[in-house]
Amino acid sequence: MEAIEIKLLRKLVEQYSLTTQEAYALMERFLSGDFDPVFVASILSVITFKGEHPDELTGFAKAMLDEMKKFNSPYDNLIDILGIGGDNKKVFNISTISCLILSLMDIKVAKQIRHSGVSKCGSADVLKALGININTDYEQKKLCLDKENIAFIDINDYCSVCKPVQKLQHDLGFYSILSMLPSLCHPARVKRKIIGTPDRFRASLISKTLNNMDIDKAYVLWNESGYDEIVPIGTTRVIVVEKGLEDRELALTANDFGLAGNYKVGTPIMGGSCEGNLKAFDEIDSCNPGIAFDTVLMNASLGLRLTGVTKSLKEGTTLLKAKIKKGMLKNKIQHLIKTTNSI
Repeated sequence: MEAIEIKLLRKLVEQYSLTTQEAYALMERFLSGDFDPVFVASILSVITFKGEHPDELTGFAKAMLDEMKKFNSPYDNLIDILGIGGDNKKVFNISTISCLILSLMDIKVAKQIRHSGVSKCGSADVLKALGININTDYEQKKLCLDKENIAFIDINDYCSVCKPVQKLQHDLGFYSILSMLPSLCHPARVKRKIIGTPDRFRASLISKTLNNMDIDKAYVLWNESGYDEIVPIGTTRVIVVEKGLEDRELALTANDFGLAGNYKVGTPIMGGSCEGNLKAFDEIDSCNPGIAFDTVLMNASLGLRLTGVTKSLKEGTTLLKAKIKKGMLKNKIQHLIKTTNSI
C-alpha cells in the first residue's frame, strides 16, 4: 500500500471526506486493476460508515466516465429511467417496461441494462426472457434506436474494467458508493434521467452530484414506503435537478397523475423473479387495471414530462391511456427481437 493510499484512508477514518480530485485519483487506481482488494474494501467500508459526500461521488463518477467508451448517437434528446437498487422490495422491473412504453410514444430511449445482482432479476435478464438479443453490436443498437426508439446498453461493453469493480461491490455484500455509479455514468451520456433511490439521503447525494455533471434535467426520487421507483403507494418525493436552476422538491401521489388514488401501504406489487416479471409484463400489456399498470403509467408519465412532451403529469397519463392499447408491448417486443437479430 502506497503512502498516498494510507494518507487517504487515515483521512477517511478521521471522518473527513475526500475532495473530488482525491476521489478521482482513487477511482483511477481502482479502474487500473492494480489495487489491493483489502485496501479497497477498507476504503469503501469507511466511506459508507462515514456517509458518502457529493465530492466523493463526483470524483468516482468522473473517473469512470473518462475511462468509458462513448455510445455515439445522432440523437441529443435521449432519456433513461433507472434505479440504484437497494430497496429489497422484489417488484417487477418497472424501469424497463416504462422505457418500452416511452419508446411506443416516440421517445428516444437509451436504456442502460444490468444483470441480476442489484436485484433478483435485472433488466438484462428480463429482456433475454422476452426473447430480445441483448448482445448486439453498435450498428444493431443504432438500428434499434432509429427504428424502434430504444437501444439497450450494457455498461460492461463500454468500460472494460467495470467487471472487476462490480466484483468488488458484490464481494462487499453491502451497498457502497460503487452502487450509485451506473446511474451517473451512462455510455450514451444521457442528459435527461429519472433515477430512483430507496431513501432521502441517497436521493440528495445523487442530486447534488448531478449538479457537478453534464446533465440537462433529471428527476431523482424515493418513495416514502421504501421503493426506489415511483409507485401508487403513499408519497414519492422527487428532487428536480435542472441546469442553471436551484434544485426543488416535489411530493407526488397517484392523484397528481390523475389516477383514482393510492393503494394501501403493504399492497403487493408482483415481480421479483424472472417469472414474476413476465407475469407483470402480460398484465401491463393487457392494460389490466391494477397496481402494476398504474405504476408504469406513473413512471412513463414522469418520462413524458421530463422530455417536455406534456405540460403536466395528468396530461401524460391521459395521453398514455389514449395511445397504449392491448398487445402493443408484445408487438414492440416482436419488432425488437427481429431488429436485434437483423445483422
